[in-house]
Formats: sequence, C-alpha cells, structure tokens
Amino acid sequence: MLITTSRKPSQRTRTFCRGLERVLKARCVNRGKMSLRDVFLKAKEMETDRVAVVFERNGNPNRMDFYQDGELFISLLITVDFSLPKGRMEKDNLCIRCEVDELKDLSTEIFAIPPEDSITDLQGKNSDCNLLLIRTSKQKSRPLIEFFDGKGQATGPRIYIQEWKLAGDEDKSS
Repeated sequence: MLITTSRKPSQRTRTFCRGLERVLKARCVNRGKMSLRDVFLKAKEMETDRVAVVFERNGNPNRMDFYQDGELFISLLITVDFSLPKGRMEKDNLCIRCEVDELKDLSTEIFAIPPEDSITDLQGKNSDCNLLLIRTSKQKSRPLIEFFDGKGQATGPRIYIQEWKLAGDEDKSS
C-alpha cells in the first residue's frame, strides 16, 4: 500500500502517516505537488494497487480515503490518539482480527492483510503474528483500530473510526 497526504499536511499528519508506514506493510510518500493521478502512477511504479490518502482538519488527521486500482473504495472519518508507546512490528508477519460485524468483510480488503485465523506456523499452530485489531472501543462505542506486536504490546497509533462510506453508498456509522 502507498500512503500519502493531502497537499500541505501538518507535522501531526505527516507523523501519523509515518506511524502507519511503521506498522503496516506500506510505504509513505510525500505528496508535494503530485496530483492524485501522479500518486496512482507512483503506486504502479512501486508495484502496488492500493493507495491511502490522509486528509486533515485543523492540523489533525480526520479522513482516510482508500483507493484500489485508482478507484475510490472506502472513506473513513477518523480521530487519532498518538499517546501509545512506539513498539516495533514485523510488517511481514502481520494479520488482522475484526470484531466489528459491519467491517468484518471489508477489513481484509481495505488493508490487504490476511485474517488471524489463516496464519499458521510450520507445526500448524497459530503463529505469534503482529496484529491489527478492529474492535468497538469501550469509552466511545465506535470502531477502534489498534496495532499490537507479537508479544501483545500496543504499538500505536490508535485510530477511532467515526463513520465510513463505501464508494457509491450512503454514510454509515456504528
């Protein structure tokens, strides 16, 4: 996946994108004066068909648009919590678990990460994969995206999903 920002991102948005690059199997590219078309060409150059564009409001990341093959797939309205420790993750050993029914089928498509139950080691047991967990947060009762290393340590960033919209659909909230 290629991650980029809107045209003139704040330092906080750039930090968020670098944080995503650190935990996802993704590459963060400064957009500068590139048009979206140029971003998609850059993604093709990097041999990926997925692009995430992070937009901001008042200097904070507030929306992520996910594109596949140059077509908008889904938009997520988000708020971000940067207060978690910055652990290390092995991007090649990442799996996803989604506990939010409405997002269960979409989550593997959005992030192109295999589900947790499909990852096994050579002995046929569940391996200690790094985890992208999507669950309902206790305080805000909204979907929450969290990242954990193989030892179960939270690595950040923590992303609260306010609402989402599939391309061509009406707004959905949890």
